[in-house]
Amino acid sequence: MSELTNKRQLLMITALSFLLIIGACSDKNKVTTMPSETTTSKKSLGSTYGFTSLNLTIDTKEMTEALIANYDEKRAKTEAMYQNKIEDLYLHGNKAMEKLDSIFNDFPLEPDMDEEDLIKKASESFDIVDYKKLKLEIKFKGHEKKKMLLTK
Repeated sequence: MSELTNKRQLLMITALSFLLIIGACSDKNKVTTMPSETTTSKKSLGSTYGFTSLNLTIDTKEMTEALIANYDEKRAKTEAMYQNKIEDLYLHGNKAMEKLDSIFNDFPLEPDMDEEDLIKKASESFDIVDYKKLKLEIKFKGHEKKKMLLTK
């Protein structure tokens, strides 16, 4: 009888694991419409903002991961996620892209900027200048990915 119980438990664990994996692979961050996109022409990767990927995490003195912004542009799909615990704002997909687009359009980042300036401009653009830790990963069009971390 215990062998049958063990098999049932193993089957249940396997089924739950499968469901977790499927759930983790959802398309909730997938962007289906770009706010700045023109309908007359398809743009090349990175031509809209000058970069194809941006991952930003900002910790404040009061809160870990107070702000998280992720943008990943690929040929097959673009994904966006914006979470701001300070404003209690959690956006995914098109809604996150709308928020990020409004920030990125005034985002004066260039690939030849030094890391200190990149971090300063990122914190100013996302309106969190009093941070404890800022982690920024950005891949500019035609350049290697830059990874920066600044702790105050």
